[in-house]
Amino acid sequence: MHTLFPVQTSAQNSHLDVNPEPDIEAIQWSLISHLVECFLLEQWVDEHLIQVTTIHEYLANHQTTQAQDAHQFLALLPQQYQDFFDQDNPLMVMKVDQDRQLLLLVEPAYASPWRLSKSCLPIVHNVNDSLNNKRHMDSALLEPVSSAQQLLDIFLSMMDSASLSDIGVLKLKESLEASFIAQQQSAVANITTAVCQYPHWHQTLIAAEQWASLMDRPFHPLAKGKLGFTATEYKRYMAEFNQPITLVWAAIAKSHVMVAEHVKDMTIKNPAAYLLDATQQRKLMRELDDKGIADTHIAMPVHPWQMTHVIDDMYADDLANGTVVALTFEALITYASSSMRSMLIDADTPNSIKLPIGVYALNSKRYLPALKLINGEKNQAILMQARTIDSVLSSQLRLWDERLWWGYMSPSHLHDKSAINPQFYQEKPTHLGAMLRQLPEDLCDDTIQLLPMASLGMLVYQQGVSHHIFDGIVQEGIHSTNQNSSQDSAQEKLPQNKKPAVIACFKNLCDVFLGTMLRCLRLGFAPEMHGQNIVIVLKDNRFTSLLLRDHDSVRIHLSWLARQKIADPEYLSPPDFKNRLYRETPQALIFYLQSLGLLVNIRAIIESLVEHYHLNEDTLWHEAMTSIEESLVTIDFDDDQRQILHDELLSSSHYPHKTLLLPVIARGSDPHGSMPAGESKTTNPFKRVKKSR
Repeated sequence: MHTLFPVQTSAQNSHLDVNPEPDIEAIQWSLISHLVECFLLEQWVDEHLIQVTTIHEYLANHQTTQAQDAHQFLALLPQQYQDFFDQDNPLMVMKVDQDRQLLLLVEPAYASPWRLSKSCLPIVHNVNDSLNNKRHMDSALLEPVSSAQQLLDIFLSMMDSASLSDIGVLKLKESLEASFIAQQQSAVANITTAVCQYPHWHQTLIAAEQWASLMDRPFHPLAKGKLGFTATEYKRYMAEFNQPITLVWAAIAKSHVMVAEHVKDMTIKNPAAYLLDATQQRKLMRELDDKGIADTHIAMPVHPWQMTHVIDDMYADDLANGTVVALTFEALITYASSSMRSMLIDADTPNSIKLPIGVYALNSKRYLPALKLINGEKNQAILMQARTIDSVLSSQLRLWDERLWWGYMSPSHLHDKSAINPQFYQEKPTHLGAMLRQLPEDLCDDTIQLLPMASLGMLVYQQGVSHHIFDGIVQEGIHSTNQNSSQDSAQEKLPQNKKPAVIACFKNLCDVFLGTMLRCLRLGFAPEMHGQNIVIVLKDNRFTSLLLRDHDSVRIHLSWLARQKIADPEYLSPPDFKNRLYRETPQALIFYLQSLGLLVNIRAIIESLVEHYHLNEDTLWHEAMTSIEESLVTIDFDDDQRQILHDELLSSSHYPHKTLLLPVIARGSDPHGSMPAGESKTTNPFKRVKKSR
């Protein structure tokens, strides 16, 4: 069986020397599976080129000699292909050209109509008789597609080449190859399998971020590719490798620093005071004094990759004239989060830092634009107001405070925070700055564990054994339940209690996540729902609340917002461009719960639990559906809201789906700051649940 998750295998050079190696076939199958899903849901080709049939029907519709040849050549394929063809399994047939058909060995799915069977790779069937008569090893009747790169070429050959951007196609291929290489590296990262057993909350968070980084964004074929990193840099700066990263520092003239409104209100106005201890601050100040810039400049932390690859070049003039001063001071050991540019500190502090880094991830540069930071301030105000309106949100919706930031800006535009500031749309100012993140103090507590939801949709395979973060949570919960029993009897009960305990744990997670998100929708906004952006709070083996970060991605529907007397935040956006944070209809707002919340975040968790615990997938989707049904009853929605949410989430036959790869081709070489995405549609995962019951 193949898997969507990175797998380590052990290559034994001797009985004493065991070195982990990536399972290349598993990595290729995972990429191929994601490519197939994108190809189908994004409708790369006309539907008439694709048909779903069965093995028996397909063979019966070919000439007898062809069918016999197919069986003959099946004998040359691995056993799993023979087993698949011996049964009357579903078969998706795609017409590649006059000579070839692509056979996808599929099974029904929840988030899409079909998915690739975990037993097999796609097969190219060479159907041209003249080709078969000249058959040799390179043109066999049946050829498994062994790489995602080969499959991408097949898919692109089926499309109208005139409609494709050559630059975009090259960018897509480059990103796919980078993702393949990166997955090989990540698969052998030495990741702890005991995330919830650390004594301190900050250690748990850093460990969980390693897990979340392993797949990055689930189901996205390009997620792991970071264009700009060498192989060495990838292992140095990605979270799964758990490498300490010492930040470097630069001083920027105050005449060139735009700051958040909240910074102006604070007594402390520089990032060093929040991030460095007293000894480090004194050392930094000595260097600023020695250079004669203590009163004129602000010291700013910089990611070491950014200093070497971006600052030295892009800010050469500023470095030459003293506007920017590279410092020899290096301090603050940090660890990357799964988002790569958010840096965590392994200490009991509420503070962490988000820095720009000019690497392409998901075909967008990870810089830090002031415009987005300002919109993030506006959104945090909405989130804070929402917590005062809904008493459940007050306890269940927690916020990383993101209102302190500093960024490079030319003096002539330093105080212009309007949408017409032209510097907001230039790349240079986005590459030198910092945003401070501050946790609520009560969450900096060793009785609490903070887990990015993305880490819960992940398995870690080591030496053929899979591990899941639920392992520690469920085991502790079972032992707590049986604490009055003897150790022996508790151990006896563990196996039989485990599956129900896992299902109950998942239901608890759905109640907190989906219930909180539905309460947000009632008030007229949708937070960022991707598993990297939401950290779930665990206390006493129960999920209790959600912790949000990246507030610049909150979307709103003004009509529903106005019902709660929450004012229009008046987002900044380029002139004559409607900011996409505004959603014109309730359905457009609910889209984020459907696409990112359910089809990415919850789906990833479900699929990891199904593979690890051998659970019935239908059971977990049913638990998620039950959470929504219960929330629609218990939350104080207006009647029209309740009906719209029920129709969109539970009754509709289709869900909107984010397109991922065709937008990469369309964007080409544009160095945009957000991932390219469009919209298509897929099946409602709950429709299949209802049909099966």
